[in-house]
Amino acid sequence: MSRVAPNPDNLVTVDLEAIAANLAALRALLRPGMGVAGVVKADAYGHGLVPVARRLKAEGAEALAVALVSEGVLLRRAGVQGPILVLMGLGPEQAQLAVAHGLSPFLGVWEDFQALSQTAGALGAVASCHLKIDTGMSRLGAAPNEALGLMERAAALPGIRVEGLASHLATSGVPGDVQAQKQAAIFRDLLAEARKRGFALPQSSLAGSGGVLAPPEAAHGQPGLARLGISLYGGLPDPASQGAAPLRGAMRFTSRLAAVRRIPAGTGVSYGHTWRAPSDTWLGVVAAGYSDGYPRSASNQARVLIQGRPASMRGRICMNAFMVDLTGFDPLPSPGEEVVLLGRSGSQEITADQLGHWAGTISYEITCSLGAANRRRHRP
Repeated sequence: MSRVAPNPDNLVTVDLEAIAANLAALRALLRPGMGVAGVVKADAYGHGLVPVARRLKAEGAEALAVALVSEGVLLRRAGVQGPILVLMGLGPEQAQLAVAHGLSPFLGVWEDFQALSQTAGALGAVASCHLKIDTGMSRLGAAPNEALGLMERAAALPGIRVEGLASHLATSGVPGDVQAQKQAAIFRDLLAEARKRGFALPQSSLAGSGGVLAPPEAAHGQPGLARLGISLYGGLPDPASQGAAPLRGAMRFTSRLAAVRRIPAGTGVSYGHTWRAPSDTWLGVVAAGYSDGYPRSASNQARVLIQGRPASMRGRICMNAFMVDLTGFDPLPSPGEEVVLLGRSGSQEITADQLGHWAGTISYEITCSLGAANRRRHRP
């Protein structure tokens, strides 16, 4: 099995203090009684599973959320305590790991509740779980008209403790969004009826980052959890959420200039010559490319920061390099100088949302890709 070594010139720096500040800013938007489940799935969106989880717990996050049982096991082995929600649930073969490590899976079918109950009985334990309801995502979960019957059956199983109802908004982050309002109303009514039947369900959750930055009017009952994901890392679930909270980008990605060269007017640049110099031009060659998680789809669109100034990309992004226009720089940058591809340099900043826009994608994909492909350092 082969592995591509990270480029030693490229570095992802994660600012844990920014994540802590974002958590505080988002808490200020929550209604009294709401807790936070910090979403650290996908290696904390590329920011580092264990370091981010530890910092969130130190800042008082009531719970953590992962996608997979294996991620929850890694956290437990790292000594992380408290509730850990498993958003993608589990297969029957994973029930033993989940129970043994005190994980709380989201479940939406009877067979998975049965498997969890049987495993808990065999281990002499009580397993917590959540009932996942599909209120409009069309992905996972029980149908709303079947949800309460399934919950009552599950709650009656030995060794099972249903801690909450859970659902996920298909559209969120936009004030007044009709679909989000519809889903929130369905969830509110189900939760109210469940509590009327005597189920406390204290960890019920519907809102993710978008549901906190632009909460649907049909707010569900209290108490409960807000599952905060991209907003903890400074990203937005939708551009319409801009300004709802003072969020700071937590990831910075830097590279170096591998070369500085002058090309004559009319010269084509990079594969396919999709850009030609209109006049004699100084180019900088940046030692990063799509093998480093930098999106090729941002070719001829993105900008980088050198000496605190923006430099526009010219031509297609290569596997290990791309070119930028150094026209107007005085003094001219030298090989070896730092290039900021994501984050702040001087008074300028490139956000994950901006880079995602240039690449035709979202900030989630940007941070996951960069964090997975490069050396990473954490600032406390």
